[in-house]
Amino acid sequence: MWKDLISSTVKNTWAEMKRLKNEPLLALGVAAIILITCFFVVWPILKVVSFTRLEDYMKLFTYSRWYHAAMNSLFMTALSTVSCTVIAFVFAYTITRLKVPFKGLFKFITILPIVSPPFIVALSYILLFGRQGIISKYVLHVNIDIYGWHGLWLVQTMTFFPYAYAVIHGVLKSTSNNLEYAAYNLGATHWQVFKHVFLPLCRPGIAGGALITAMNVLADFGNPMIIAGNFTVLPTEAYMQMSGLFDLNSAAVLSTALLIPALGLFVWNRAWVGKRSYVTVTGKETSLDHFPLPFAIKWGLFAFCMLISIIVLSVYGVLFYGSFTKTWGYDWSFTLQNIHYVTAKGREIFNSLKYALLASLAAGFFALPLAYIVQRKHIGINRLLDFLAILPGAVPGVFLGLGFAMAFNEKPLLITGTSLIMVLALMFWNLPTCYSASLAGLHQISGALEEASLNLGASNFATFRKIVIPLLKGPFISGIVVSFLRSVTCLSVIIFIYSAKTSVGTVSILGLVQNGEWGSASAFTIALISIAFVVLAVAEFFLKKQGRSIEL
Repeated sequence: MWKDLISSTVKNTWAEMKRLKNEPLLALGVAAIILITCFFVVWPILKVVSFTRLEDYMKLFTYSRWYHAAMNSLFMTALSTVSCTVIAFVFAYTITRLKVPFKGLFKFITILPIVSPPFIVALSYILLFGRQGIISKYVLHVNIDIYGWHGLWLVQTMTFFPYAYAVIHGVLKSTSNNLEYAAYNLGATHWQVFKHVFLPLCRPGIAGGALITAMNVLADFGNPMIIAGNFTVLPTEAYMQMSGLFDLNSAAVLSTALLIPALGLFVWNRAWVGKRSYVTVTGKETSLDHFPLPFAIKWGLFAFCMLISIIVLSVYGVLFYGSFTKTWGYDWSFTLQNIHYVTAKGREIFNSLKYALLASLAAGFFALPLAYIVQRKHIGINRLLDFLAILPGAVPGVFLGLGFAMAFNEKPLLITGTSLIMVLALMFWNLPTCYSASLAGLHQISGALEEASLNLGASNFATFRKIVIPLLKGPFISGIVVSFLRSVTCLSVIIFIYSAKTSVGTVSILGLVQNGEWGSASAFTIALISIAFVVLAVAEFFLKKQGRSIEL
């Protein structure tokens, strides 16, 4: 039986591969995609992993500082993931299930941290609760030590809960309430319905949101740099080994240690998201309103969301206030000096926009044919192409940046310190984002349109150019916009590869924070956030005309 199954699989794969001989353009495209992704994704990964010897990895268990950094990373990942998932679930439940005011505000709160530099929340907490903080010093008159694991936990919770919300909200929005009504009609209580009916239906979304959050927390670089203090984690330890001690060997060991749990989380995430057994498919839409909750629970959830919203608004409000303050904590007088500083750093802002635009466009145009081949062309290596497309999503940004620094610091492609390495690193870091957007769009397009085009005599390339591309305009633009926003606010990927000429806004902000120039850092952050929202608003305007929206 097994021999027949293997033989049949080999024959089918061989038959599908033979199609490439009859379609030379497709064969050329597949070969180019494999070579490019292997060179710019697989090769940097292998370069880092193979740089050190096996005995060097034993230092993770024998060297106490590294061991504690690894344990701290796992501890913070578990703790922050739980808190992020809880907040995200409450927000998603409130927005999709309850009739309460300020839903627009709650949705805005879930977008704001995504379009801002991921480490900037740490700066805001210092401005609020640090030794010269508005709340700690001038309101409560206490000396709060916000640095350490507890400060990092609060910061990561507020930074990354929107990532879990995006997944959980999608599942809750599409979950039918028919089964809940049936349970209520059979005499079940609110708690029984929630525990035994609603929660199991939401399990894939909760698990998917938690795993995506865990991957982001594990790879978080900026927040620990600013607020963790002596609480070391793997990303910051790898950065210190590389930038402070110039120990490339140790940086490779620590980055690889970060890669292993990240890959495990990514594989687990793909398995969970791929399951559909918990989704209710009723065959027709239901017009039933969601079953009303008790007064105390409903307004308790509303109060919780409002509290989180006030905290997030305070975080970004203090940034705005700080950008017009002379010296934070000492001289509160109004000034435009920080704004002038931002304009003087126009090159860094221009670099941020230039690299983000080029990288997002390149990722979009590379991902589109790749998704089309994987979805529509059965050539026997579809799984390989899919794996290569999503692999950068499993690699922490610090690891990918280190891989580019090591792989392209020598021939045949010596591009260290150039704009090209910045664009390429951001491009392949964003490849999974654009690929997933294009793949989702292709799932919504019937293959009958392409078959009709081919039956009428059009070539594969003409069909792709005149039929597929126009229909994928919405997902294509959405993927590029999200990639652009991620690139503008990215720090971890480029921290090892930027030079004096290629420095970007996030690098400047990190340097300002480390030097205590909080006013200038706040002004720089407000500038980047403003740019992000302008781009987001313009993209939403054009996509709404097509009946689509950007999924962050």
